[in-house]
Amino acid sequence: MADSGNNTQSAFVHSSGIRLDTIPAIIMMVAILLINGGVILLICCFSSLRTTSNLILCSLAVSDFLVGFLGIPLVVACSATFLTPVCLSANTFFTFMSKSTVLHITAMTCDRYIYINWAMRYRHIVNRFRVMTVLVFIWLISLSSLIRLSWTLHVNTHNAAEDLGLVKEEETTYLLFNLIVFFGVLLIVMVALDARMLLLIRKQRRRISQENLPADFLRHEKKKQRRKRRAVLTCVLLLCLYVLFWLPYFILELVLQDPRIPEFVITTIYYLRLCPSLFNPVAYTLRKLDLRRKAKYILYKIFTCRPLKGMSQRPFKQVQSSLAHV
Repeated sequence: MADSGNNTQSAFVHSSGIRLDTIPAIIMMVAILLINGGVILLICCFSSLRTTSNLILCSLAVSDFLVGFLGIPLVVACSATFLTPVCLSANTFFTFMSKSTVLHITAMTCDRYIYINWAMRYRHIVNRFRVMTVLVFIWLISLSSLIRLSWTLHVNTHNAAEDLGLVKEEETTYLLFNLIVFFGVLLIVMVALDARMLLLIRKQRRRISQENLPADFLRHEKKKQRRKRRAVLTCVLLLCLYVLFWLPYFILELVLQDPRIPEFVITTIYYLRLCPSLFNPVAYTLRKLDLRRKAKYILYKIFTCRPLKGMSQRPFKQVQSSLAHV
């Protein structure tokens, strides 16, 4: 029976072209597409959610959506075909994703820092044009990961030993640069900003409690301070998820040539790099009050079969008018 089961499993893998260890990745792909697609639609359809801070979250959701749309299909194709260009493209894509994720979290942290430190001038400092400019730079810097393909695509087993050694040296330099700049430096910056924000909030709460203020005003200020603290803790949570899921991948990229690394460790680390795209939208949707309220509202309307109010009706009117002319 065991031999029969193994033969059936081998036949399944051979006939479908998909390895069994990629099935969890396909399940994660569906979840990533649904959750991040929902966040994108949520922010795009409700005008009240199109704030500057939510624009950064929407851009991060687009980045995470690409993991399900491009990243995981490349991983599955690499596992099925073992073609060098496909596997190199998959690795390059996830290098792009690591940069995009950490840069978006940095932008969110800076946005909250400006809001807490200069609350009265926040709308003048952080406007839509400046946020869009920062997001364009984030995507351009992330796309610079494609430079990796310039020295890896032409590599094969028939290259001379000198050429392979030169490519390995370039690869090691590039990976060390990414580890130092896009992990170490930005991690220090974000930890410093998060710690500074928590200290500022603590000082503000202490000063408010010491002043003789009307009860209603005091409740309003305490509620405002709780919202600020929740926003900072959301940035801290996203940063912790980034460190937890991406640091093993950065280290693995540097020591991947070591044949003593067990295969199950490599597979586990490769799956960990998919997790931020699944947990990021869940984390900031549940932690951010406006997104959470709208998500609950939509789910309530869907399960009670009631029409949604507050969404842009232009697309629905266009569909209705086009159907009327048919």
